[in-house]
Amino acid sequence: MTEETPTEIFLPPSFPYPIKISSVDAPASSTVQRGARLLSYSFQSTPQGGRPETRFGTWDCAVDGDIQAWNAQAGDTITAAQARDRPIVVMQEPCKHGMQLGGLCVLCGKDMTNSDYIGFSDTSRASIQMTHSANGPTVSLEEAQRIERETAERLVGARKLSLIVDLDQTIVHATVDPTVGEWITEGEAWEEKHRESNGNGVQPDDDDSDSDDEECNPNWEALKDVKKFKLGPESFGAPYEVKGKGKSIEQDGCMYYIKPRPGWETFLQGVAAKYEMHVYTMGTRAYAEQVCAAIDPDGKLFGGRLLSRDESGSLTQKSLQRLFPCDTSMVVIIDDRGDVWEWSPNLIKVVPYDFFVGIGDINSAFLPKAPTSNLPPSSTQALITQNSMALEAQVEGRPLAKMQEQLADSDDTAKEKEVSPTQDPKQPSHHKKALLKSQDNELERVAKLLDEVHQRFFDAHDASSSNKRKRGEDERDVTKIIPSIRCKVLQGVHIVFSSLFPMDTKPESSEVWKMARTFGAKCSAELVDGVTHVVAAKPGTDKVNHGAKRPGVKVVWAQWLTDCITLWRRLDEAPYLMDPGVDRESVLTHGVVVRDKDKHHHEAGNELEIGEIDWNDINDEVDAAMNESDDDEDEDAQGDGYRYRVWDPDDERYVELCSAPGTPRKRTRSRSATPSMPVDGGSPESKKRKLEGSMLKEAVSAMDVEEEEEESDEEEEEDVEVDDDFLAKELEEDWG
Repeated sequence: MTEETPTEIFLPPSFPYPIKISSVDAPASSTVQRGARLLSYSFQSTPQGGRPETRFGTWDCAVDGDIQAWNAQAGDTITAAQARDRPIVVMQEPCKHGMQLGGLCVLCGKDMTNSDYIGFSDTSRASIQMTHSANGPTVSLEEAQRIERETAERLVGARKLSLIVDLDQTIVHATVDPTVGEWITEGEAWEEKHRESNGNGVQPDDDDSDSDDEECNPNWEALKDVKKFKLGPESFGAPYEVKGKGKSIEQDGCMYYIKPRPGWETFLQGVAAKYEMHVYTMGTRAYAEQVCAAIDPDGKLFGGRLLSRDESGSLTQKSLQRLFPCDTSMVVIIDDRGDVWEWSPNLIKVVPYDFFVGIGDINSAFLPKAPTSNLPPSSTQALITQNSMALEAQVEGRPLAKMQEQLADSDDTAKEKEVSPTQDPKQPSHHKKALLKSQDNELERVAKLLDEVHQRFFDAHDASSSNKRKRGEDERDVTKIIPSIRCKVLQGVHIVFSSLFPMDTKPESSEVWKMARTFGAKCSAELVDGVTHVVAAKPGTDKVNHGAKRPGVKVVWAQWLTDCITLWRRLDEAPYLMDPGVDRESVLTHGVVVRDKDKHHHEAGNELEIGEIDWNDINDEVDAAMNESDDDEDEDAQGDGYRYRVWDPDDERYVELCSAPGTPRKRTRSRSATPSMPVDGGSPESKKRKLEGSMLKEAVSAMDVEEEEEESDEEEEEDVEVDDDFLAKELEEDWG
């Protein structure tokens, strides 16, 4: 055991200051035990309605140890300020009990639960929990600083940083819809049948079976790497009562299907060489352990460093201090949610992964719609029940099967319209279309950002170590490196906004203004010299018209800004230009971005994803919200289900799908697709086709803009700015 540092002891703040020391009862170099008298003092007290009188008191020691020095002597008068700023005595303790477990000191074995008249609890000396276990040891601030210092030295020696990794919709996407299991079974059976046929020398073409029954499930190719596991009823809360049902997932358990994000193996293995990774998830411990077992079976990547909602201390928020209570200068976070981290400067936000269309986050019931304080303890069971009901709705409603049927019905209807009267009806039927598409390269983008953060940190470290640069010490901090990378995204861009906030609001206080500044852009309220972009939500305004006439000024839809913010990269403005001669529906659509490597790949198949208008997730990064209503959520409802528009690459049109009735809409998370390649390059026509929507869930849909224009053209002149918050209106219309 290392030698303890001296303990500085202060007078209690509850003393009737000023006090006068009458005597020092334990001289320097003496050994005292808990409860021994240290000093006596006197003070003036004035009873109600009486005269001032002198009273006396004593002060007893709260710890064991040797007195090294006194900072006061008999006759000294101590004020409240002096007692607060200066220790009265310095002692050397044999043990400070800086690490405790189960009510015992880990270092000396003393019982920490004993209490007496002194009122000082030894358990309060080690209250910091920084391990990944809920029942792990707690430590003191001094011990936490020592542990983090040793960890930092170890990581720097290995040239690594710490990385906190979220699971759901960052690395994997999960669902409990049993349709997925049925599709996997169909695909496996189809492959087994064809293997047997090939083994018997029978070729598929020789078999006169061209019926739909012989066709492989169209989703099988994307489901081949899906992992599955079952969680028993002990993983859920107490069963809730459901009318008309005799059982629930809390009684029988639930089968989970996990789709790893494309490129996850390369990403995690590459990151592991430069970062020590910790999993931090809103899922339960049992769920998180199963997911980690699927993507890290040998434990080489995460090494058991897993923190779930069962240990984090909060069901709705994540805390960096839970694992790193003292120093976060070497910690990076990747998560698809920024609000749960209160937009920490350590955060690199990831575009949410939506493979299972319409499912959202499997643990979304625990995620706040907007940053809020921790919910009271009484709401804990309600949250658990809400999450269980959402899972039950997926199991019973089978939303994926419903949407696959609607996609097939829509495709059949379109094909019937195309059939010629002279066409042979016995021709083979067309192939079924897949609802699920495995197209995503978000992890490649995130890996590049992580590499840049790592490179800049250790460049600063090396420069500081070799005394090449005095500022190297300050630059060894990811909380400065990450914001500096972010602010270079729109460096050199000078923006004027049009129709993005109410006229009676100061532009500087609007959320979109603050976000643009956060990413390095300069903003102005009017068209002044030096303006490079007019970012608008609708055409025909005074700023749009004047900006279009200025040389060097680009008038773009608001999605250009939001997509730049999402990708942390300045995008080519060409696909976003507000051209009166171009139909916006052909350029900007309902929140879907598919960037393929070439035109032919684009025509072969596109990613089917869901996008909804929701500026909050971006705006909350600057600690503000758009004040939308949490209750107005159901305009997209169709009966008990919800409508989704997805792009059909074969028919080059949009198909409207509905989720299963009874499936809760994910109020807490609006999702968007992930890009497959940059927008830049190619002909104008190819750019229009590549940009089928916005990367951001905050994207403004073309249909909504056109409807808004039709309604507003009769009420106001084209050269007058809107007098209300355009984006807030769009959000309300979309959510009801």
